[in-house]
Amino acid sequence: MKISIGLFLSFFVFCLFAQDIVINEVLYDPESTDSGYEWIELYNYSDISVDLASWKIEKAGSEFETVLTFDQFGNNIIYPNSFFLIGEEFVLNVDLTANLAFQNGGSETDGIRLVSPDTLYTDTVLYDSPNSNNLPDDLFNPGVYFAPDVSSGNTLARITDGEDSNNCEVDFFECNQPTPGETNFYPIDLAICNLETYENQGNYWLQMEIENLSVENVDNSAASLEVYINNQLTNTYQLPAIPAETTIEFTCQIAELTGIYNQIEVELIYFNDNELDNNVAHCSFLNGDSPFVINEIMFKPLTTNQEWVEIFNRTDCAYNVDNLRITDASGGTIDFSGSFPAEEYIIVCQDSILFMQTYPACIPENVILASGWTSLNNTDETLCLKDEFATQFDSTSYNGNSCPSDFSIERIDPFDDENISWDVCFDSLGTPTYANSVLPLQYDLSLMYLDMEISENNIEHSIIINNEGLDNISEVTVNSTLICNGEYPGENIFTDDLSFEDSLVYSFNSPVPQNGYYSFLYEISSENDLNSENNSAFSFYNNSAFPFVINEIMYDPEGDEPEWIEIINNFIIPNAAEIVIVVDDDTLQLPYCPEQYYLITGSESDMVALKHKYNIEHVTVLTGLQSLSNNGENMIVSDLFDNYIEEFFYCPEWNDNLDGVSIERVNSQIAPDSRNWGPSTSGCTPGRANSIFVEVLPNTMKLKVSPNPFSPYREERTVFSFSLPEILSTVTLRIFDLKGRMVRRLVDQVLQASEGNIIWDGRNDDGTKLPVGIYIILMQATARDSEKVYSKKITTVIGK
Repeated sequence: MKISIGLFLSFFVFCLFAQDIVINEVLYDPESTDSGYEWIELYNYSDISVDLASWKIEKAGSEFETVLTFDQFGNNIIYPNSFFLIGEEFVLNVDLTANLAFQNGGSETDGIRLVSPDTLYTDTVLYDSPNSNNLPDDLFNPGVYFAPDVSSGNTLARITDGEDSNNCEVDFFECNQPTPGETNFYPIDLAICNLETYENQGNYWLQMEIENLSVENVDNSAASLEVYINNQLTNTYQLPAIPAETTIEFTCQIAELTGIYNQIEVELIYFNDNELDNNVAHCSFLNGDSPFVINEIMFKPLTTNQEWVEIFNRTDCAYNVDNLRITDASGGTIDFSGSFPAEEYIIVCQDSILFMQTYPACIPENVILASGWTSLNNTDETLCLKDEFATQFDSTSYNGNSCPSDFSIERIDPFDDENISWDVCFDSLGTPTYANSVLPLQYDLSLMYLDMEISENNIEHSIIINNEGLDNISEVTVNSTLICNGEYPGENIFTDDLSFEDSLVYSFNSPVPQNGYYSFLYEISSENDLNSENNSAFSFYNNSAFPFVINEIMYDPEGDEPEWIEIINNFIIPNAAEIVIVVDDDTLQLPYCPEQYYLITGSESDMVALKHKYNIEHVTVLTGLQSLSNNGENMIVSDLFDNYIEEFFYCPEWNDNLDGVSIERVNSQIAPDSRNWGPSTSGCTPGRANSIFVEVLPNTMKLKVSPNPFSPYREERTVFSFSLPEILSTVTLRIFDLKGRMVRRLVDQVLQASEGNIIWDGRNDDGTKLPVGIYIILMQATARDSEKVYSKKITTVIGK
């Protein structure tokens, strides 16, 4: 039989390219319970068109049977690299409509087969198992590889259009996004996880994991990453190959940063990824100090107010931040989002309408309504400010015990992250949306005394100079002035000009001054300093002086009356702070009182009793004195700078063991030995000059009378003034007429101080006015300590 060459070539081409026609996708179990929705898609992955005339589609349950034979005269051309869709009556956009009624699987293997007209080529799809009916595939009889049995509405689809390994198990997958007449969509799923940032040698890096959650490999450079910083695309990276069901680590350097707070978004781009929810990851980090700090807190409002927190953006950059959170010590949270303008104060509250009613002067745009709130503690609390990625902006603690109700507490310096401190707002209700009332000045120097080291001839002074303001002052002048015994003006002893940065410990020397109590005034000055109130400090040095001393001691009062001691200031010392009194082992630290006399007693009730008994409401009485011994106590007086003033042991013999009689100091500017103390001749003299006070003892006894003459008939009096060369003496004063008869014993064996006055009314011992004439006055004194006897005689005249 003769066969034409043209016919032979046509048959050869048909046999060659028929093998490139495959079943590509099939819907054999549609969701609709009605018929008419099944379809099958063929794919021609050759480069020529193929006429499907006389081709068959078969289905199999127990065995294969014909479902469809393509008409020889129909338009059944399947074009190169194209799809041919056969569907039932309700399937759209088909190339051919036909009844299909494929097997739905469910208990054993079913099949669909495409058969060429000469039956030499078949493409068989077996799905479900077991293959109880021994259905054949394209290589084996019975078949041994099976595609999955899909759920209703899903299709059985070829993983890659047209690619056929004759192994249904690896060629097909269950597709939940059918694509009739279009490219199959195989569910590759890539995911980003564990996105982090880290710093290395001044550069910031992103580190993450990329997971391939599917069973197919992803080729090199098939997927990419896009990195956004603060919503700006900064880098795109091609990813390496990602094998199926594996995880790779990927690290990349972050582009140059322009902001402090940086929000990172990384997006994974892969065309065939059908699960996009896990293709984006976020994180954030701070490039430097935090832009946001907790700046003011209202945690103890009245019922007409509410709790609120103020956040300060201390940078010159504005931020829009979602999902910020303030967490307290118990784990409670305040959640909010909003805009943070540069260098502005933002309020977070529970009720923005009520807030503006309470604070009508506030900036409305700077008030944010929180989406969640936790009550703030009125005592100890710790608050932490973070974003949704756990980047921490601020953490602070406060103690609210000393804060009054409806007052806020304010951060003293919102730019200091090392020494965070709080103070109660100067203004009731606080300063929301405005700068804090306790905010430091822009320029503010402070000076603090540190130490004084004394050698034989020199004193080394040490002071601390600090920049307390928001900006530093670098040039300062230091001065020191010496004040002796509190007397101004003092003498300038030192001046120097300095340059420094933030703080400085500065030392200088001066000569040791001679006898006296000295104040050293240290001062700093700068033309930029806005606050001069903290520019000075004092230290003190004593060289054998008695600036303040114990002047009187009531250690054995009558009955239940309180014990007390009296302090006398021999001169007033401006800027003195405290004095220290040690009675045996008890130390009493007391404020310095700039008064000549003040008392120290045991308690508040003792103070009230003393003021009432001695009528000394004008005298300051301090408390804290421990019980004094009737057998004597050692006493030490010093100042707060450990300058020794005096030390002595008082003895009960100093007041002759008399109950209710104080011991008094004769002269407060003389050392406190036994010769400078004695019993009060007035019982006691709290808050006034001592009864035995004398400035200088005379060398001899003196006695004067004035007026002289005087007249008792005109109700006149005369005064005998005396001075004795002893601190205390027993005095007798008698009056005689010219015949030597004693007419009046005016004083009889009375203890007197070295100086005193005795008044006479011109009467005798019976109270009768004496007649006009001349009278002899005789005063005799026996010294208490030396027992030396002194005597003096004068005359006086009684007139009409």
